[in-house]
Amino acid sequence: MKPHRFALSLLILLLCQLVTLPARAFDCGPRPIRLAFYETGFFYFENAKGPQGIDKEIVDELIKRSGCQIQTQLMVRARIWADLASGELDMSVSGIQNPERDRFAWFAPYLSTKNYAILGKRAAKVHSAQEFIADPQLTFGVVRAFKHGTLQDGWLAQLRSSNRVQESPDADSIFKKLKEQRVDAMFSQPPVYRKRIQDLQMQSEVQVQDWTPDEKGVPLGLIMAKSFFSQNQAAQWRNLLDAMRKDGTLKRIYEHYLPAAEAARLLDF
Repeated sequence: MKPHRFALSLLILLLCQLVTLPARAFDCGPRPIRLAFYETGFFYFENAKGPQGIDKEIVDELIKRSGCQIQTQLMVRARIWADLASGELDMSVSGIQNPERDRFAWFAPYLSTKNYAILGKRAAKVHSAQEFIADPQLTFGVVRAFKHGTLQDGWLAQLRSSNRVQESPDADSIFKKLKEQRVDAMFSQPPVYRKRIQDLQMQSEVQVQDWTPDEKGVPLGLIMAKSFFSQNQAAQWRNLLDAMRKDGTLKRIYEHYLPAAEAARLLDF
């Protein structure tokens, strides 16, 4: 065989071997991953069809793309954070990153959303956070352990100093308190309040106001306990979510539950 033909044949053989090499395996860890959902609005809910929601569809897609075994359960939000910190839980969803949580978890954002003020009947004349704070008769409902962002958490600190904040384990509990006029306002995000106001038939009983019109949304993302995931493993999950954003999968999921304009705002992160 002539030298140039031999070299060409060798090159073709090497290329064929590269094509048939298996893809680098996704590092799922030594055991099934323990993940917790929390039930709130269109993020996660259950009906006659079973579990539904934005977070449920995202996790289903992550399982399909990673090939990892993920064991899921439903928990209250405060317990989720405690178990992630202690190592009793490996992963959760729609979490806000901050320095305290950086000590025990990695984060991979997949949406950005901001909180709007939902005002009940007794707060009908209020049009800003300052006006709400100025009325000592009004109380505010919050989800225990939830972080709203620097500005909104600052307002809540003022209300807490005068004992005007009621904490609840989840957003659904606060919406019920708002309907029963046991609290006068709360913060909530479009994927949450759109569902709960409709479910409780509160359309004529509440006002939705943007108290931070110049503020961008806060990123929410996959939470990965450092007790289970290495930095390299966390990067793999982050890459999967980036691919879902680029190929339109996240957009499709968000538009399943929200109008296109609101779905587009979720992708602004």
